[in-house]
Amino acid sequence: MKNLILLAILAAFGLQSCNVGTTGTWKDENIEQSLKNEIGTLDKKVMEAITTKNTDLLKSIMSDKLLEKSGDNIDQLIEQASSVITTTDYKVLNQFQAKNSTTGIGNTIISGVSGLNDYLIHYQALNEAMFISLLIPKSGLDEFILTNIYGKYPEGWKLNILQFGQYKVNGQTAPELYSEAKSEYENGYLMDAANSLFLSSRVANPANKFWQYQKEDEMKEFYDKVMTEINSKYKFPMTLEEIDSKPKILTIYPQGTADGYFPMIEYLTNLDLKDTVQTKAEYEKIHSEITNTFNGIEKDKDYIFYKAFSEMPDGKTPVPTYGFVKELK
Repeated sequence: MKNLILLAILAAFGLQSCNVGTTGTWKDENIEQSLKNEIGTLDKKVMEAITTKNTDLLKSIMSDKLLEKSGDNIDQLIEQASSVITTTDYKVLNQFQAKNSTTGIGNTIISGVSGLNDYLIHYQALNEAMFISLLIPKSGLDEFILTNIYGKYPEGWKLNILQFGQYKVNGQTAPELYSEAKSEYENGYLMDAANSLFLSSRVANPANKFWQYQKEDEMKEFYDKVMTEINSKYKFPMTLEEIDSKPKILTIYPQGTADGYFPMIEYLTNLDLKDTVQTKAEYEKIHSEITNTFNGIEKDKDYIFYKAFSEMPDGKTPVPTYGFVKELK
């Protein structure tokens, strides 16, 4: 499975506020175009710095606070981010302008309150004038997002916080995957619901602690509910007693491919992996048992993947494996 990346280039500012003040906010089309153009120039520099691995360019637009907290790690972080962001093409998800009556207060920026994907961003405002720019680089089904939080200094706008994280997996945000999981659960597809929630949890905080979806508590509560049911209903490793060779199902999880995510069934076999005739016959029997045991696991899928282990994996030492792909369409 492709590793999901959550990188942070940030100043380690506490979220609590030491000062008391007021904040006015403006979103997207309500922001003056001249200011959006000014910030757009900086956003392009951030993208250029990442795609060209130009540390000096990025440092030139970072605030002293961000340089102080993260300057030594910039090279490494740019190297990692550039492996995912390979083009300077991007779209703007949202932009927010904030005006504070004083510095050092907490800013909570709300995108909305009733929409499925509504979120809030919370940070400590180092400046009276702040600006948030959320950029989605051009990519495929797995989308990443840059959260650029700028502050207005005497010399101009500077980056106070820069976050890089995954926004979508398989073309869906965390709340969208949560909504899909609820539908699967209502249809009795418990394992599918668990897999959707697993993917949802991987993209639940696209900007680390600064980003929170409005439905976060609801999503966590449902995740706990489904996991409790899974753990009470299925005990892994699960021996398939109906099959003479007594294979053991070890785990089931969503496997990423260029076409999307599909179930991966990992199991322990007692057969010799070199005997492809017997192992293939066993895999076909396992597939039959899997579809009988886990309701809906075949539904609307192109594939189910199977991986046989010759011995129990410990996550440290490689063990021999053999794979099968069940094409469903």
